[in-house]
Amino acid sequence: MKLHKLTMLNFMPYYGEIALDFPTDEQQNVMIVFGDNMRGKTSLLNALRWGFYGKAIGRHSRTIGLQDIVNKDAAGAGNWKVQVFIQFEANGYKYDLRRTADRRANVAIPMRPEDFTTSVHLTKDGAAVSGDQVRPEIDQIAPEQISRFFLFDGELLQEYESLLIEGSEEGRQIKEAIEDVLGVPALIKGRAELGSILKQATKSQTQELQQVQGLEKQAANQRDLTSRQDALERDRDTLQQKLDTTRKTRTQLEDDLDASASVLAQKAKLDGLRTTRTGLETTIKQRDLDRRSLLGEAWQDLLDARLSANRSALEEQQRQLTQEVRKQATLEQKSRQLQDLVDRGVCPTCGQTVDADHNHSFGATLGALQIEMAKAVDTTNQLQSIAAQLAALSKVRGVGAGVRIREIDRDLKRAFVDLQKTENDIASIEDEISGQDTAELARKRILKDEAIKEEGRLQGDIERVKKDIDKVRHELTVAQKAIEGLGAARSRRSTTKVAVTQGLERIFAASIEKLRDRLRGRVQTLANDAFRRMTTQKNYRGLEINSNYGLSIIDDVGRKVTVRSAGAEQVVALSLIDGLNRTGRSVGPVIMDTPFGRLDLKHRDNILSYLPEVTSQFVLLVHSGEIRPDTDLSSVKPRIGFAYQIVEVSPTRSKIERVSL
Repeated sequence: MKLHKLTMLNFMPYYGEIALDFPTDEQQNVMIVFGDNMRGKTSLLNALRWGFYGKAIGRHSRTIGLQDIVNKDAAGAGNWKVQVFIQFEANGYKYDLRRTADRRANVAIPMRPEDFTTSVHLTKDGAAVSGDQVRPEIDQIAPEQISRFFLFDGELLQEYESLLIEGSEEGRQIKEAIEDVLGVPALIKGRAELGSILKQATKSQTQELQQVQGLEKQAANQRDLTSRQDALERDRDTLQQKLDTTRKTRTQLEDDLDASASVLAQKAKLDGLRTTRTGLETTIKQRDLDRRSLLGEAWQDLLDARLSANRSALEEQQRQLTQEVRKQATLEQKSRQLQDLVDRGVCPTCGQTVDADHNHSFGATLGALQIEMAKAVDTTNQLQSIAAQLAALSKVRGVGAGVRIREIDRDLKRAFVDLQKTENDIASIEDEISGQDTAELARKRILKDEAIKEEGRLQGDIERVKKDIDKVRHELTVAQKAIEGLGAARSRRSTTKVAVTQGLERIFAASIEKLRDRLRGRVQTLANDAFRRMTTQKNYRGLEINSNYGLSIIDDVGRKVTVRSAGAEQVVALSLIDGLNRTGRSVGPVIMDTPFGRLDLKHRDNILSYLPEVTSQFVLLVHSGEIRPDTDLSSVKPRIGFAYQIVEVSPTRSKIERVSL
């Protein structure tokens, strides 16, 4: 199968008619589409999916309603028509597939898928295919069950990692999807139908045995076991319905919360801003009080300026008087020393007698000192007066109100600016989330958590009921063996029918396991080949598959690699998808949406070199964070047939332009 052309009309972000050509040259079978997040890469994937199967998929594999598929600008202009036209070839034929949806004539604004009329037209080599044969024709080329292997996004890679977790619900669901693609359900359905036939045959046998004398006890036991089986199967079905409903509720809540994540983040930011505003208002109020208090004390700065001269004069006078007091004390000390020397006539230092000449000189000096001391004035009272005056003046000191008020004014100005900015941010966020019930979002978060717990409880209950059903079936088998051993029952037609049906059911069960083993073996072989081509660790022996289709890496000595990097997980998932892809269908196109988020450059090169060799067309939808056109495409550049760039026209509109690399 090869895609030739995709044409879209008003599909999601693509307003009007947008067309892309696909490369059909076997030597240039790679197509690159560059686009930023939220611009329309996944919408291209969904355009192909909707064109082929009438279904677009969003998060958690939820179907996107037709009312959400139509471009918003077109719908705003009253044009609700959406169309996808796919030209492709397969099995030697050329096909033109056109799917169209438009609002019903009596609907003004569609609010649900039922408000649209849809149509699909398919031509094969120019001849129209009848409407009831369109889906079977597509299923022969690309069944919807295998679409997840050639139309998948990066989220799918992470889903497949859950296959390694034995017993996980996600792994079980993906395993069922894999086996659905590989054809196992055909046998499972046959076994289920045989189980239904066996149950009816057993009931008929019970009714017949009740009429046979001596077999009433066996009939009653079988009747009780059949009744228990019916009750347990009803319980299982009821629990499964509850689980499906709970899971649907949980995924809806997760979608609602994901869609409102920005609202919750803005609400948290708003709460923080309101706290900041309260703090700023408190700061402004306190600093204003500080300013008022300083203004009440500013008069002291005015007096302090005037009294500073007096204070300086008094301090100078105090200093001079203090020096005089110290000088007077020095004179008194010298006078006492000379008086003692004159009176005793002996030097107090060396003990020698002072001669008459020196004694006369000392007496003259002593007289001069006494005259100078007599002239000195007692300044004690004056010093005390000055000290009292200075003490009084110290009570009228300046508080530096001017400098401190200027500092407070700067603080207030800054606080008012921050407060205004905070008020603006608060108003902006309040406008942004106006109408959003944040309390309702908080309620949904609680409900989601409870739904997750309920899923766990229901899964546990289902497993317990399944074990009880298996136990009852085993008891029925034992009871049937016992009945077959009784001559009166063995010849009965109903007994023969039960025995034959049980044998067929065992054959189907064994066939299912054999088919599973064979398919797993082929998937492992192909996935192992893909892994060895794509991994950079050439020392690894390869991959080993488990019953859940999970793949483990085996090192060079045969041990499982228990700790794997995110990049290794992605390579393993890609290997599994490639193995499943080649097991479940013939060679065809593969379209990957953002598959390289966690891979290093070497792994990217290996993957880009390998996948074009095992696909008819390899289409990559990538953003700039995954692939740099000037450096990351060297390994595959010769094989690139077409390259496109998704360009933003407006938040609700994108267009696609052809580019050269």
